[in-house]
Amino acid sequence: MTGGNHFRVVIRGAIALLSLSALISAQNPAPASAPHSSAAAGESDSIATFHAASRLVLVDVVATDKAGKFVPGLMPDDFTVLEDGKPQRISGFSAHVEDTTAMSLPAIQLPPHQYTNFTTLPPDRAVNIVLLDMLDMPRLDQSYARQEMLKFLAAMPAGQTVALFALNSRLTMIQGFTGSSDSLVAAAKRLLLDNSTSHLRTEKDERQSWEIPENPLGLPGDPAVLLNDALSLEQEYQGEVRTVTILQSLQAISRSVSGYAGRKNLLWLSSEFPFRLDPEFNREGQSTHVRDHHSEILETASLMAASQMAVYPIDVNGLVADTPFSTGRVLTRWDRQDAMEDIARQTGGVAFSGSNDLKSAMLRSIQEGTNYYTVAYAPTNPDWSGRYRKIEIKVKRPHVDLRHRSGYYAVAQPEFKGDQAAKMLASAMQPTVPESTMLLLRVQVLPPDQDHRAVRIDYAVEAQDIAFTDVSGKRKHAAIDFMAAAWDKHNQDIGHVTDKMETSIRPELFEQVMKTGLPMHQELELKPGSYLLRLGVIDRGSQKIGTVDVPLTIPASEISKK
Repeated sequence: MTGGNHFRVVIRGAIALLSLSALISAQNPAPASAPHSSAAAGESDSIATFHAASRLVLVDVVATDKAGKFVPGLMPDDFTVLEDGKPQRISGFSAHVEDTTAMSLPAIQLPPHQYTNFTTLPPDRAVNIVLLDMLDMPRLDQSYARQEMLKFLAAMPAGQTVALFALNSRLTMIQGFTGSSDSLVAAAKRLLLDNSTSHLRTEKDERQSWEIPENPLGLPGDPAVLLNDALSLEQEYQGEVRTVTILQSLQAISRSVSGYAGRKNLLWLSSEFPFRLDPEFNREGQSTHVRDHHSEILETASLMAASQMAVYPIDVNGLVADTPFSTGRVLTRWDRQDAMEDIARQTGGVAFSGSNDLKSAMLRSIQEGTNYYTVAYAPTNPDWSGRYRKIEIKVKRPHVDLRHRSGYYAVAQPEFKGDQAAKMLASAMQPTVPESTMLLLRVQVLPPDQDHRAVRIDYAVEAQDIAFTDVSGKRKHAAIDFMAAAWDKHNQDIGHVTDKMETSIRPELFEQVMKTGLPMHQELELKPGSYLLRLGVIDRGSQKIGTVDVPLTIPASEISKK
């Protein structure tokens, strides 16, 4: 991933549902209206679709007046885009203005046994993600944050689309995207009753490289000093694990919402923000952490940029009175606030700290991120060696303030090594991880019957999202991994199957694949019972992942007939 999007960039107005292979026939919903070009960007509020053979960079811009209100009616000619101080030609532009009358796209009507991770939200509406980060959060702060979140959800303005996530020892989606405040409040109340620990839980083998040897040289030591060293190491270790956990969680959220059109506002409620995105604090080999998280931070920043995610960090510590003896606490608070400001600035959001009114901070976040403009440009700099590029956008109109992400890391698409693709897909297959929409797919799942002992799974993967490469004979090559995993009610893996597809498609078939999707067939034998069947796909070329959940019940009678 990079700060730009690879191969094909789509700002989706809507997407026509692909059909399965010839084995599966279904009527597709009507295709979306034809996209308008950048020349006509100001004439319609629908989202533009841009196709490019090279990388494009998408930047969401919030324009406000002196009173903090959104400035409508700006046109492409009103903006100037600079990258590292050099002017860039705007190749795409669209305006996104709140329309409370806009309705979601019609629900996708699928035949029995068919499922998809296609989205049906209004294409011009920003979506909001509330992340309650409870990792090592004090109990009192947890309770207060949950109560404030409940107030926010109950007061949520009409027309907003929100999903609710919680990060405890792992990331969990509490409620998927919905505009229903009742559903969100009910989900938040369930979270309010959750008394599970917020502390990190780690496996013993993950800790081995951190353990202190038991005085290997046999030298005498002060027990108090040794205990203090052990406690310091444990605290250091927990901080490192927290950093990795939150980075992986942000990556998972970015992948899960990538298929949704437009801007995503991430409201991140936490008591600690353990990393920064600014290149001055994120140079390889210069990390302040014991372990260098440079690569993980670059991947996280690139995924958030590619999915158009703006982060609104909200400090749950609230307003704290200082005393003459609280110097250490003051310095810690300053570091936390600096990190929050950096994350917000680098992603185009706003940081909120020093206030006990978390509800107002959340309401202001979604209000601020509702109306915006999107500009797209193809960078003139051909160097994709990973260096940070600064973005500056100016507007001709006076007294207009702009907020947008301040830059991106120009990271070339890395190639998978060894079993990296399999590991990434396996992580995305966990039942507590939200569905990923980077690769859109549709599946048919047929349970066992009198003639078939196994569950039969047929895939159709949106081919336009696959990174095909040219090979001899004018063929198109792709490498795709498929995985199906069945999880019981205790989130135990009951059975799974994996397959890797290496395909080179003849020119005469490629056009058909682009229309109907890339097909694949799998079978999985399961005992009678009820399962969550998660089906996943990863494109090794683009590193995009798509997953879809299928509820599956296999009656005992079907097995006994065989």
